[in-house]
Amino acid sequence: MTPHDLVLHHFEFPFPLREYQSDAVNELAPLDRTGLYLEPGLGKTAVSTFCALYKLIMGQAETVLAVMPPLLVDQWAAWLSKIKRREGKQPTIHKYAGPPAKRKEIGFKTDFKLSGVQLFKQDIERFNDELGGKNIHVILDEAQCIKNVDSNNYRVYRDFVEFNTHQLLTGTPLNVPVDAYAYIKLVSPGTYRNLLHFTNAHVTEIDIFKAPTAYKDLDILTENLLINAVRKTKEDVLKDLPECVVSTVEYNLDPAHYKLYVTLANNKLLELPDGGKIDATQVSALFHALGQIVCQWSYFGQDEKLKAKAYSLVEEVLDELGSKKLIVFTNYKRTNQEMVRRFGCPGIWSEVSHDEKQAGLKRFLNDDKCRLITMNMVAGGVGLDGFQHVCTDALYLEPPVTPAHLTQSLSRVHREGQKHSVSVRLGVALGTLQRSRVDVLTDKESLIAPIQGSKAYLTPEEVRHMVFGGSV
Repeated sequence: MTPHDLVLHHFEFPFPLREYQSDAVNELAPLDRTGLYLEPGLGKTAVSTFCALYKLIMGQAETVLAVMPPLLVDQWAAWLSKIKRREGKQPTIHKYAGPPAKRKEIGFKTDFKLSGVQLFKQDIERFNDELGGKNIHVILDEAQCIKNVDSNNYRVYRDFVEFNTHQLLTGTPLNVPVDAYAYIKLVSPGTYRNLLHFTNAHVTEIDIFKAPTAYKDLDILTENLLINAVRKTKEDVLKDLPECVVSTVEYNLDPAHYKLYVTLANNKLLELPDGGKIDATQVSALFHALGQIVCQWSYFGQDEKLKAKAYSLVEEVLDELGSKKLIVFTNYKRTNQEMVRRFGCPGIWSEVSHDEKQAGLKRFLNDDKCRLITMNMVAGGVGLDGFQHVCTDALYLEPPVTPAHLTQSLSRVHREGQKHSVSVRLGVALGTLQRSRVDVLTDKESLIAPIQGSKAYLTPEEVRHMVFGGSV
């Protein structure tokens, strides 16, 4: 009996797994350390649950601890509550949440313990006291939070799972190849002895901050990343998923606005070194500084005569859609704030509380009169579900910075459950860096994405070209 069939012998699920999902269960469930790298929308939670239940059935785990972004805790709890044991008591589920006094009262004798990343890290001593020495299976959802091996997130998680089985869940491309080292070290620790071994194997250039900027043998790195792991994209497994049409919507800034952009861009370019090469870190800082000028109201003060055309673009798309709903994705919170001020729509960004995010989501999903929601790509790209049932259209008012941002955010609407064709519009202000930003959104089929522009260094001429709307 396969691991998938064994789990179904003991438990009843609300829906059957697809073939690629059951194949992943059969491949990964018997292993101790695994990676499940399914693109967002392909059912990582369901596959990971099957693997975890297999561990419980086989006596390889007494408890399953799932660690995740806080926004996902309620979704995990709702999903697990739908699973029924064919005989005996239902699986027990405890959410580890609330203020310190309340958390002290939460017991650990449960089948599934769900915790946000920050509370897990903050209360790691208690987790060690309560679960240390026991057979624990750990799931880390949205594993990109541990991709930096110098971070406290990585160290805490690494130490906790040292003697436990565990599974990493993610589906978004890694922004830079070096991020793969953390995943490999946790899933197949013998592949590289240490970071120096990894660096010698794959890094060819570093910048002034000693960060890798150029790589070699990425095909070998990808193979190593997939040891004890499964990677699937929508293109691999969902041939019948409705198509996703991506188009570019170009527009011109008001003359006064564009003059401001040119002035600030030239001032920023003067700060770059003369001649020679400009590394990726410097280019990224420049792009973030200029990227905010196109949409953010703060750059114009309170002069009502100066208006960012980007918000007129939102109005035009809404008019085009008639009664249909629209998601507007952004990079910067000030753009979200201006969207909320102008349109009275729900807004989701990092500083919005969990309750406010849930209230905004509920309003957009359930209120037919609420046709618009604005979301930061990072804050809104993870942990929000249901858009695919009410919405088919997305507008990127500011182009995604990385392939990961695009993949995560787009998967809010283009995922399992979507019944209609999805239309994605990338807003591009002509003569600005938004054009080059769109051009460097690279192959999302690979979990390891090239660095920005696929170049370790740019010349001042190339940077200027990109700042004013060209591509390299």
